[in-house]
Amino acid sequence: MSVQDLRDVLRERAEGPAPANPHRHDQVHARVRRVRRRRRAAAGAAALAAAVVASVVAALLVPGQDEPLPVPGLLPGRDGLVPGEAPTAAQPAAGLPERFVTRDGTEYRRIGLATLTEGRASVTVPASGNPLEVATPCEGVFSSMPEVFVDSRRVNGREDSCGDSGLHLLPVDVPQGAADVTLTFAKRGCDTPQGACGPERGAREVAVYEWTPPAMTIEPPRVKALPRRLDGGRLADSASGRWPGAATVTLSGRGAMTLDVVCSGDLAPRMWFEVRVNGRLSRTRQGCPVWTGGPFPKAGLDLGTKQGERVTVTVRTGMWGAGTNRPVRWSIGLYVK
Repeated sequence: MSVQDLRDVLRERAEGPAPANPHRHDQVHARVRRVRRRRRAAAGAAALAAAVVASVVAALLVPGQDEPLPVPGLLPGRDGLVPGEAPTAAQPAAGLPERFVTRDGTEYRRIGLATLTEGRASVTVPASGNPLEVATPCEGVFSSMPEVFVDSRRVNGREDSCGDSGLHLLPVDVPQGAADVTLTFAKRGCDTPQGACGPERGAREVAVYEWTPPAMTIEPPRVKALPRRLDGGRLADSASGRWPGAATVTLSGRGAMTLDVVCSGDLAPRMWFEVRVNGRLSRTRQGCPVWTGGPFPKAGLDLGTKQGERVTVTVRTGMWGAGTNRPVRWSIGLYVK
């Protein structure tokens, strides 16, 4: 059969009546229904994907428990300490969250929780190798940290004011090679001009957190330049540095002098500055305020020097607790009146 013969046969059959098929209409309707189901399923999947994306975006934009928390000044309990001012930060919603993230992006995870009522309370937590910290709310009658013991060894000193609001964090040392560690908490008493007022009353929660050191060093911003004049004094000498780094600096001047420090970095309140005047230990300043704007955070340390006296000041810097990949920048100013 030639191509032309084939075309003639096809044309003839196309012009004739359709073959009998009593189920023709049912088959067409079934096919239409299948197409509609497939289209509805595709539309539903697209809507679900859009909802998931929207929820993820909302979780990233709406603040929740993973907000930055305040880290007030921590006192290591050494004689002659001068409490430093803590930088302001967002406050936790309530209680002791299971997780939170600080301003520099460090993640904290709660691994233990105890309720301190009367006497003492203990909790045993695993020691993963990450730094551990004890946290408790500071509000109302709870203006000081409880005493903290790690495996029966006291780890914080007698000066442990925790401020008046927010969440206070206290770093603790873990014995080398320990698989787990038991932390014990005890309430403190208080002193008033009328005498001791007994132990604080009421229950308070105390939590143990571990934080994961950042994979890379988080560089803090540069510290603002110290003012040339401050509280009637003139800047005689200054020094700046970064912890960890240079541990000791020497300043000099003549006259009645005060020393001021400012820092940047989340762990600034944990910095300490040991001050020696003409070779004699003067005092140790604990905590370093963060100055980002507004009035200078004055917390000058009076060195007790006299007019006309030649003064050499040696300052040794350090940090209380671990600070892996979370450095602090500092500036020290020596002011003469």
